[in-house]
Amino acid sequence: MLEYVMNLFTHEMLVNIWFLLWSVIWIVYLIADSFPLGVGLLSPIAKNSAQTEQIVKTVSPFWGGNQVWLILAAGGTFAAFPLIFSKMFTWLYLPMMLLLIGIILRGLFIELIHYEKDEKLRNIFRWLWFLGSLIITIVLGVFFTNLFIGLPITVSETEYIYSGNLLGLFSPIAILGAILFILLFTTSGSLWISHKTVGEVKEKTQSLSGKLSIATAVVALIYIIGLFNKDGFATNYNDCVYLYIIPSIAVVFALLTIALTLIPKTKSKPIAAFFTNLGTIIFGATVGIISLYPNILKSNIELGTGVDIFTGASSHMTLTLMLVAALVFVPIVLIYQTWTYTQFMEKIEEK
Repeated sequence: MLEYVMNLFTHEMLVNIWFLLWSVIWIVYLIADSFPLGVGLLSPIAKNSAQTEQIVKTVSPFWGGNQVWLILAAGGTFAAFPLIFSKMFTWLYLPMMLLLIGIILRGLFIELIHYEKDEKLRNIFRWLWFLGSLIITIVLGVFFTNLFIGLPITVSETEYIYSGNLLGLFSPIAILGAILFILLFTTSGSLWISHKTVGEVKEKTQSLSGKLSIATAVVALIYIIGLFNKDGFATNYNDCVYLYIIPSIAVVFALLTIALTLIPKTKSKPIAAFFTNLGTIIFGATVGIISLYPNILKSNIELGTGVDIFTGASSHMTLTLMLVAALVFVPIVLIYQTWTYTQFMEKIEEK
């Protein structure tokens, strides 16, 4: 089978396939972890220990499995594009460490809430869960925005020179990207809580979701306009004009989410708005990823250059092995996670 796949695909074709897979895995992670992170960001709305437990139960069966996609994204980058992986984790070492700290905080304290009976300690754990979710969300927003607009990279014949620093990553548009991620994720979280719960928590998040969806649409529109005003961002769009439909679809999904969240409570279906908000995330992320090709780490100094996927890719054999492995294991992960969601469909009450 391996030899057949190697003969079927050239190295260039495999590189393109892996760029597509890399993109899909990151998008799947963003949509899968959007609502657990959003629920964490909304955890301060709980007014007592019972409501905290109710909110935690909406995501406790799911959040851990979503980390598989983050591991796949990092592992896929390492295996398929080792040069890009090495540069990314060297140049962006501090943001990656912040992301790791956020993951540890989120994972540790979302679990400890279940076992702690002391009201004061549980409240502290809730705020640390919130902090971990906030750090992850901000880092993701800043990280992807900097990928989309480019990094200060100078390309020579023998090496790539990165002249940036941690503070430089927090440009106005990167901060806007972080705000957008917070709004997108909290919208997902509020709609998921509304769908999964009954009682006061449901009412709170239903009221909140409409406001969040409006803010998300406004910030998303400003963000997309800001990206397209950055030098070099629209190159691929100008080469293939039909690609401009992607940002338009993202905006349409954002408007649909507003419409669905403003329906009277007696007729509202939070799960429908939840999926349209995921549509905004999918097409919004696609807008940025399209601008990257053929680079993953592109330069904002020497436009059109960067660490491109063809230079940074693994060998023909490695890419083939990885593709076969992905075709076997990714469907298994998808099937398992789908099964998990079918096992926890009941509404959660405040106890």
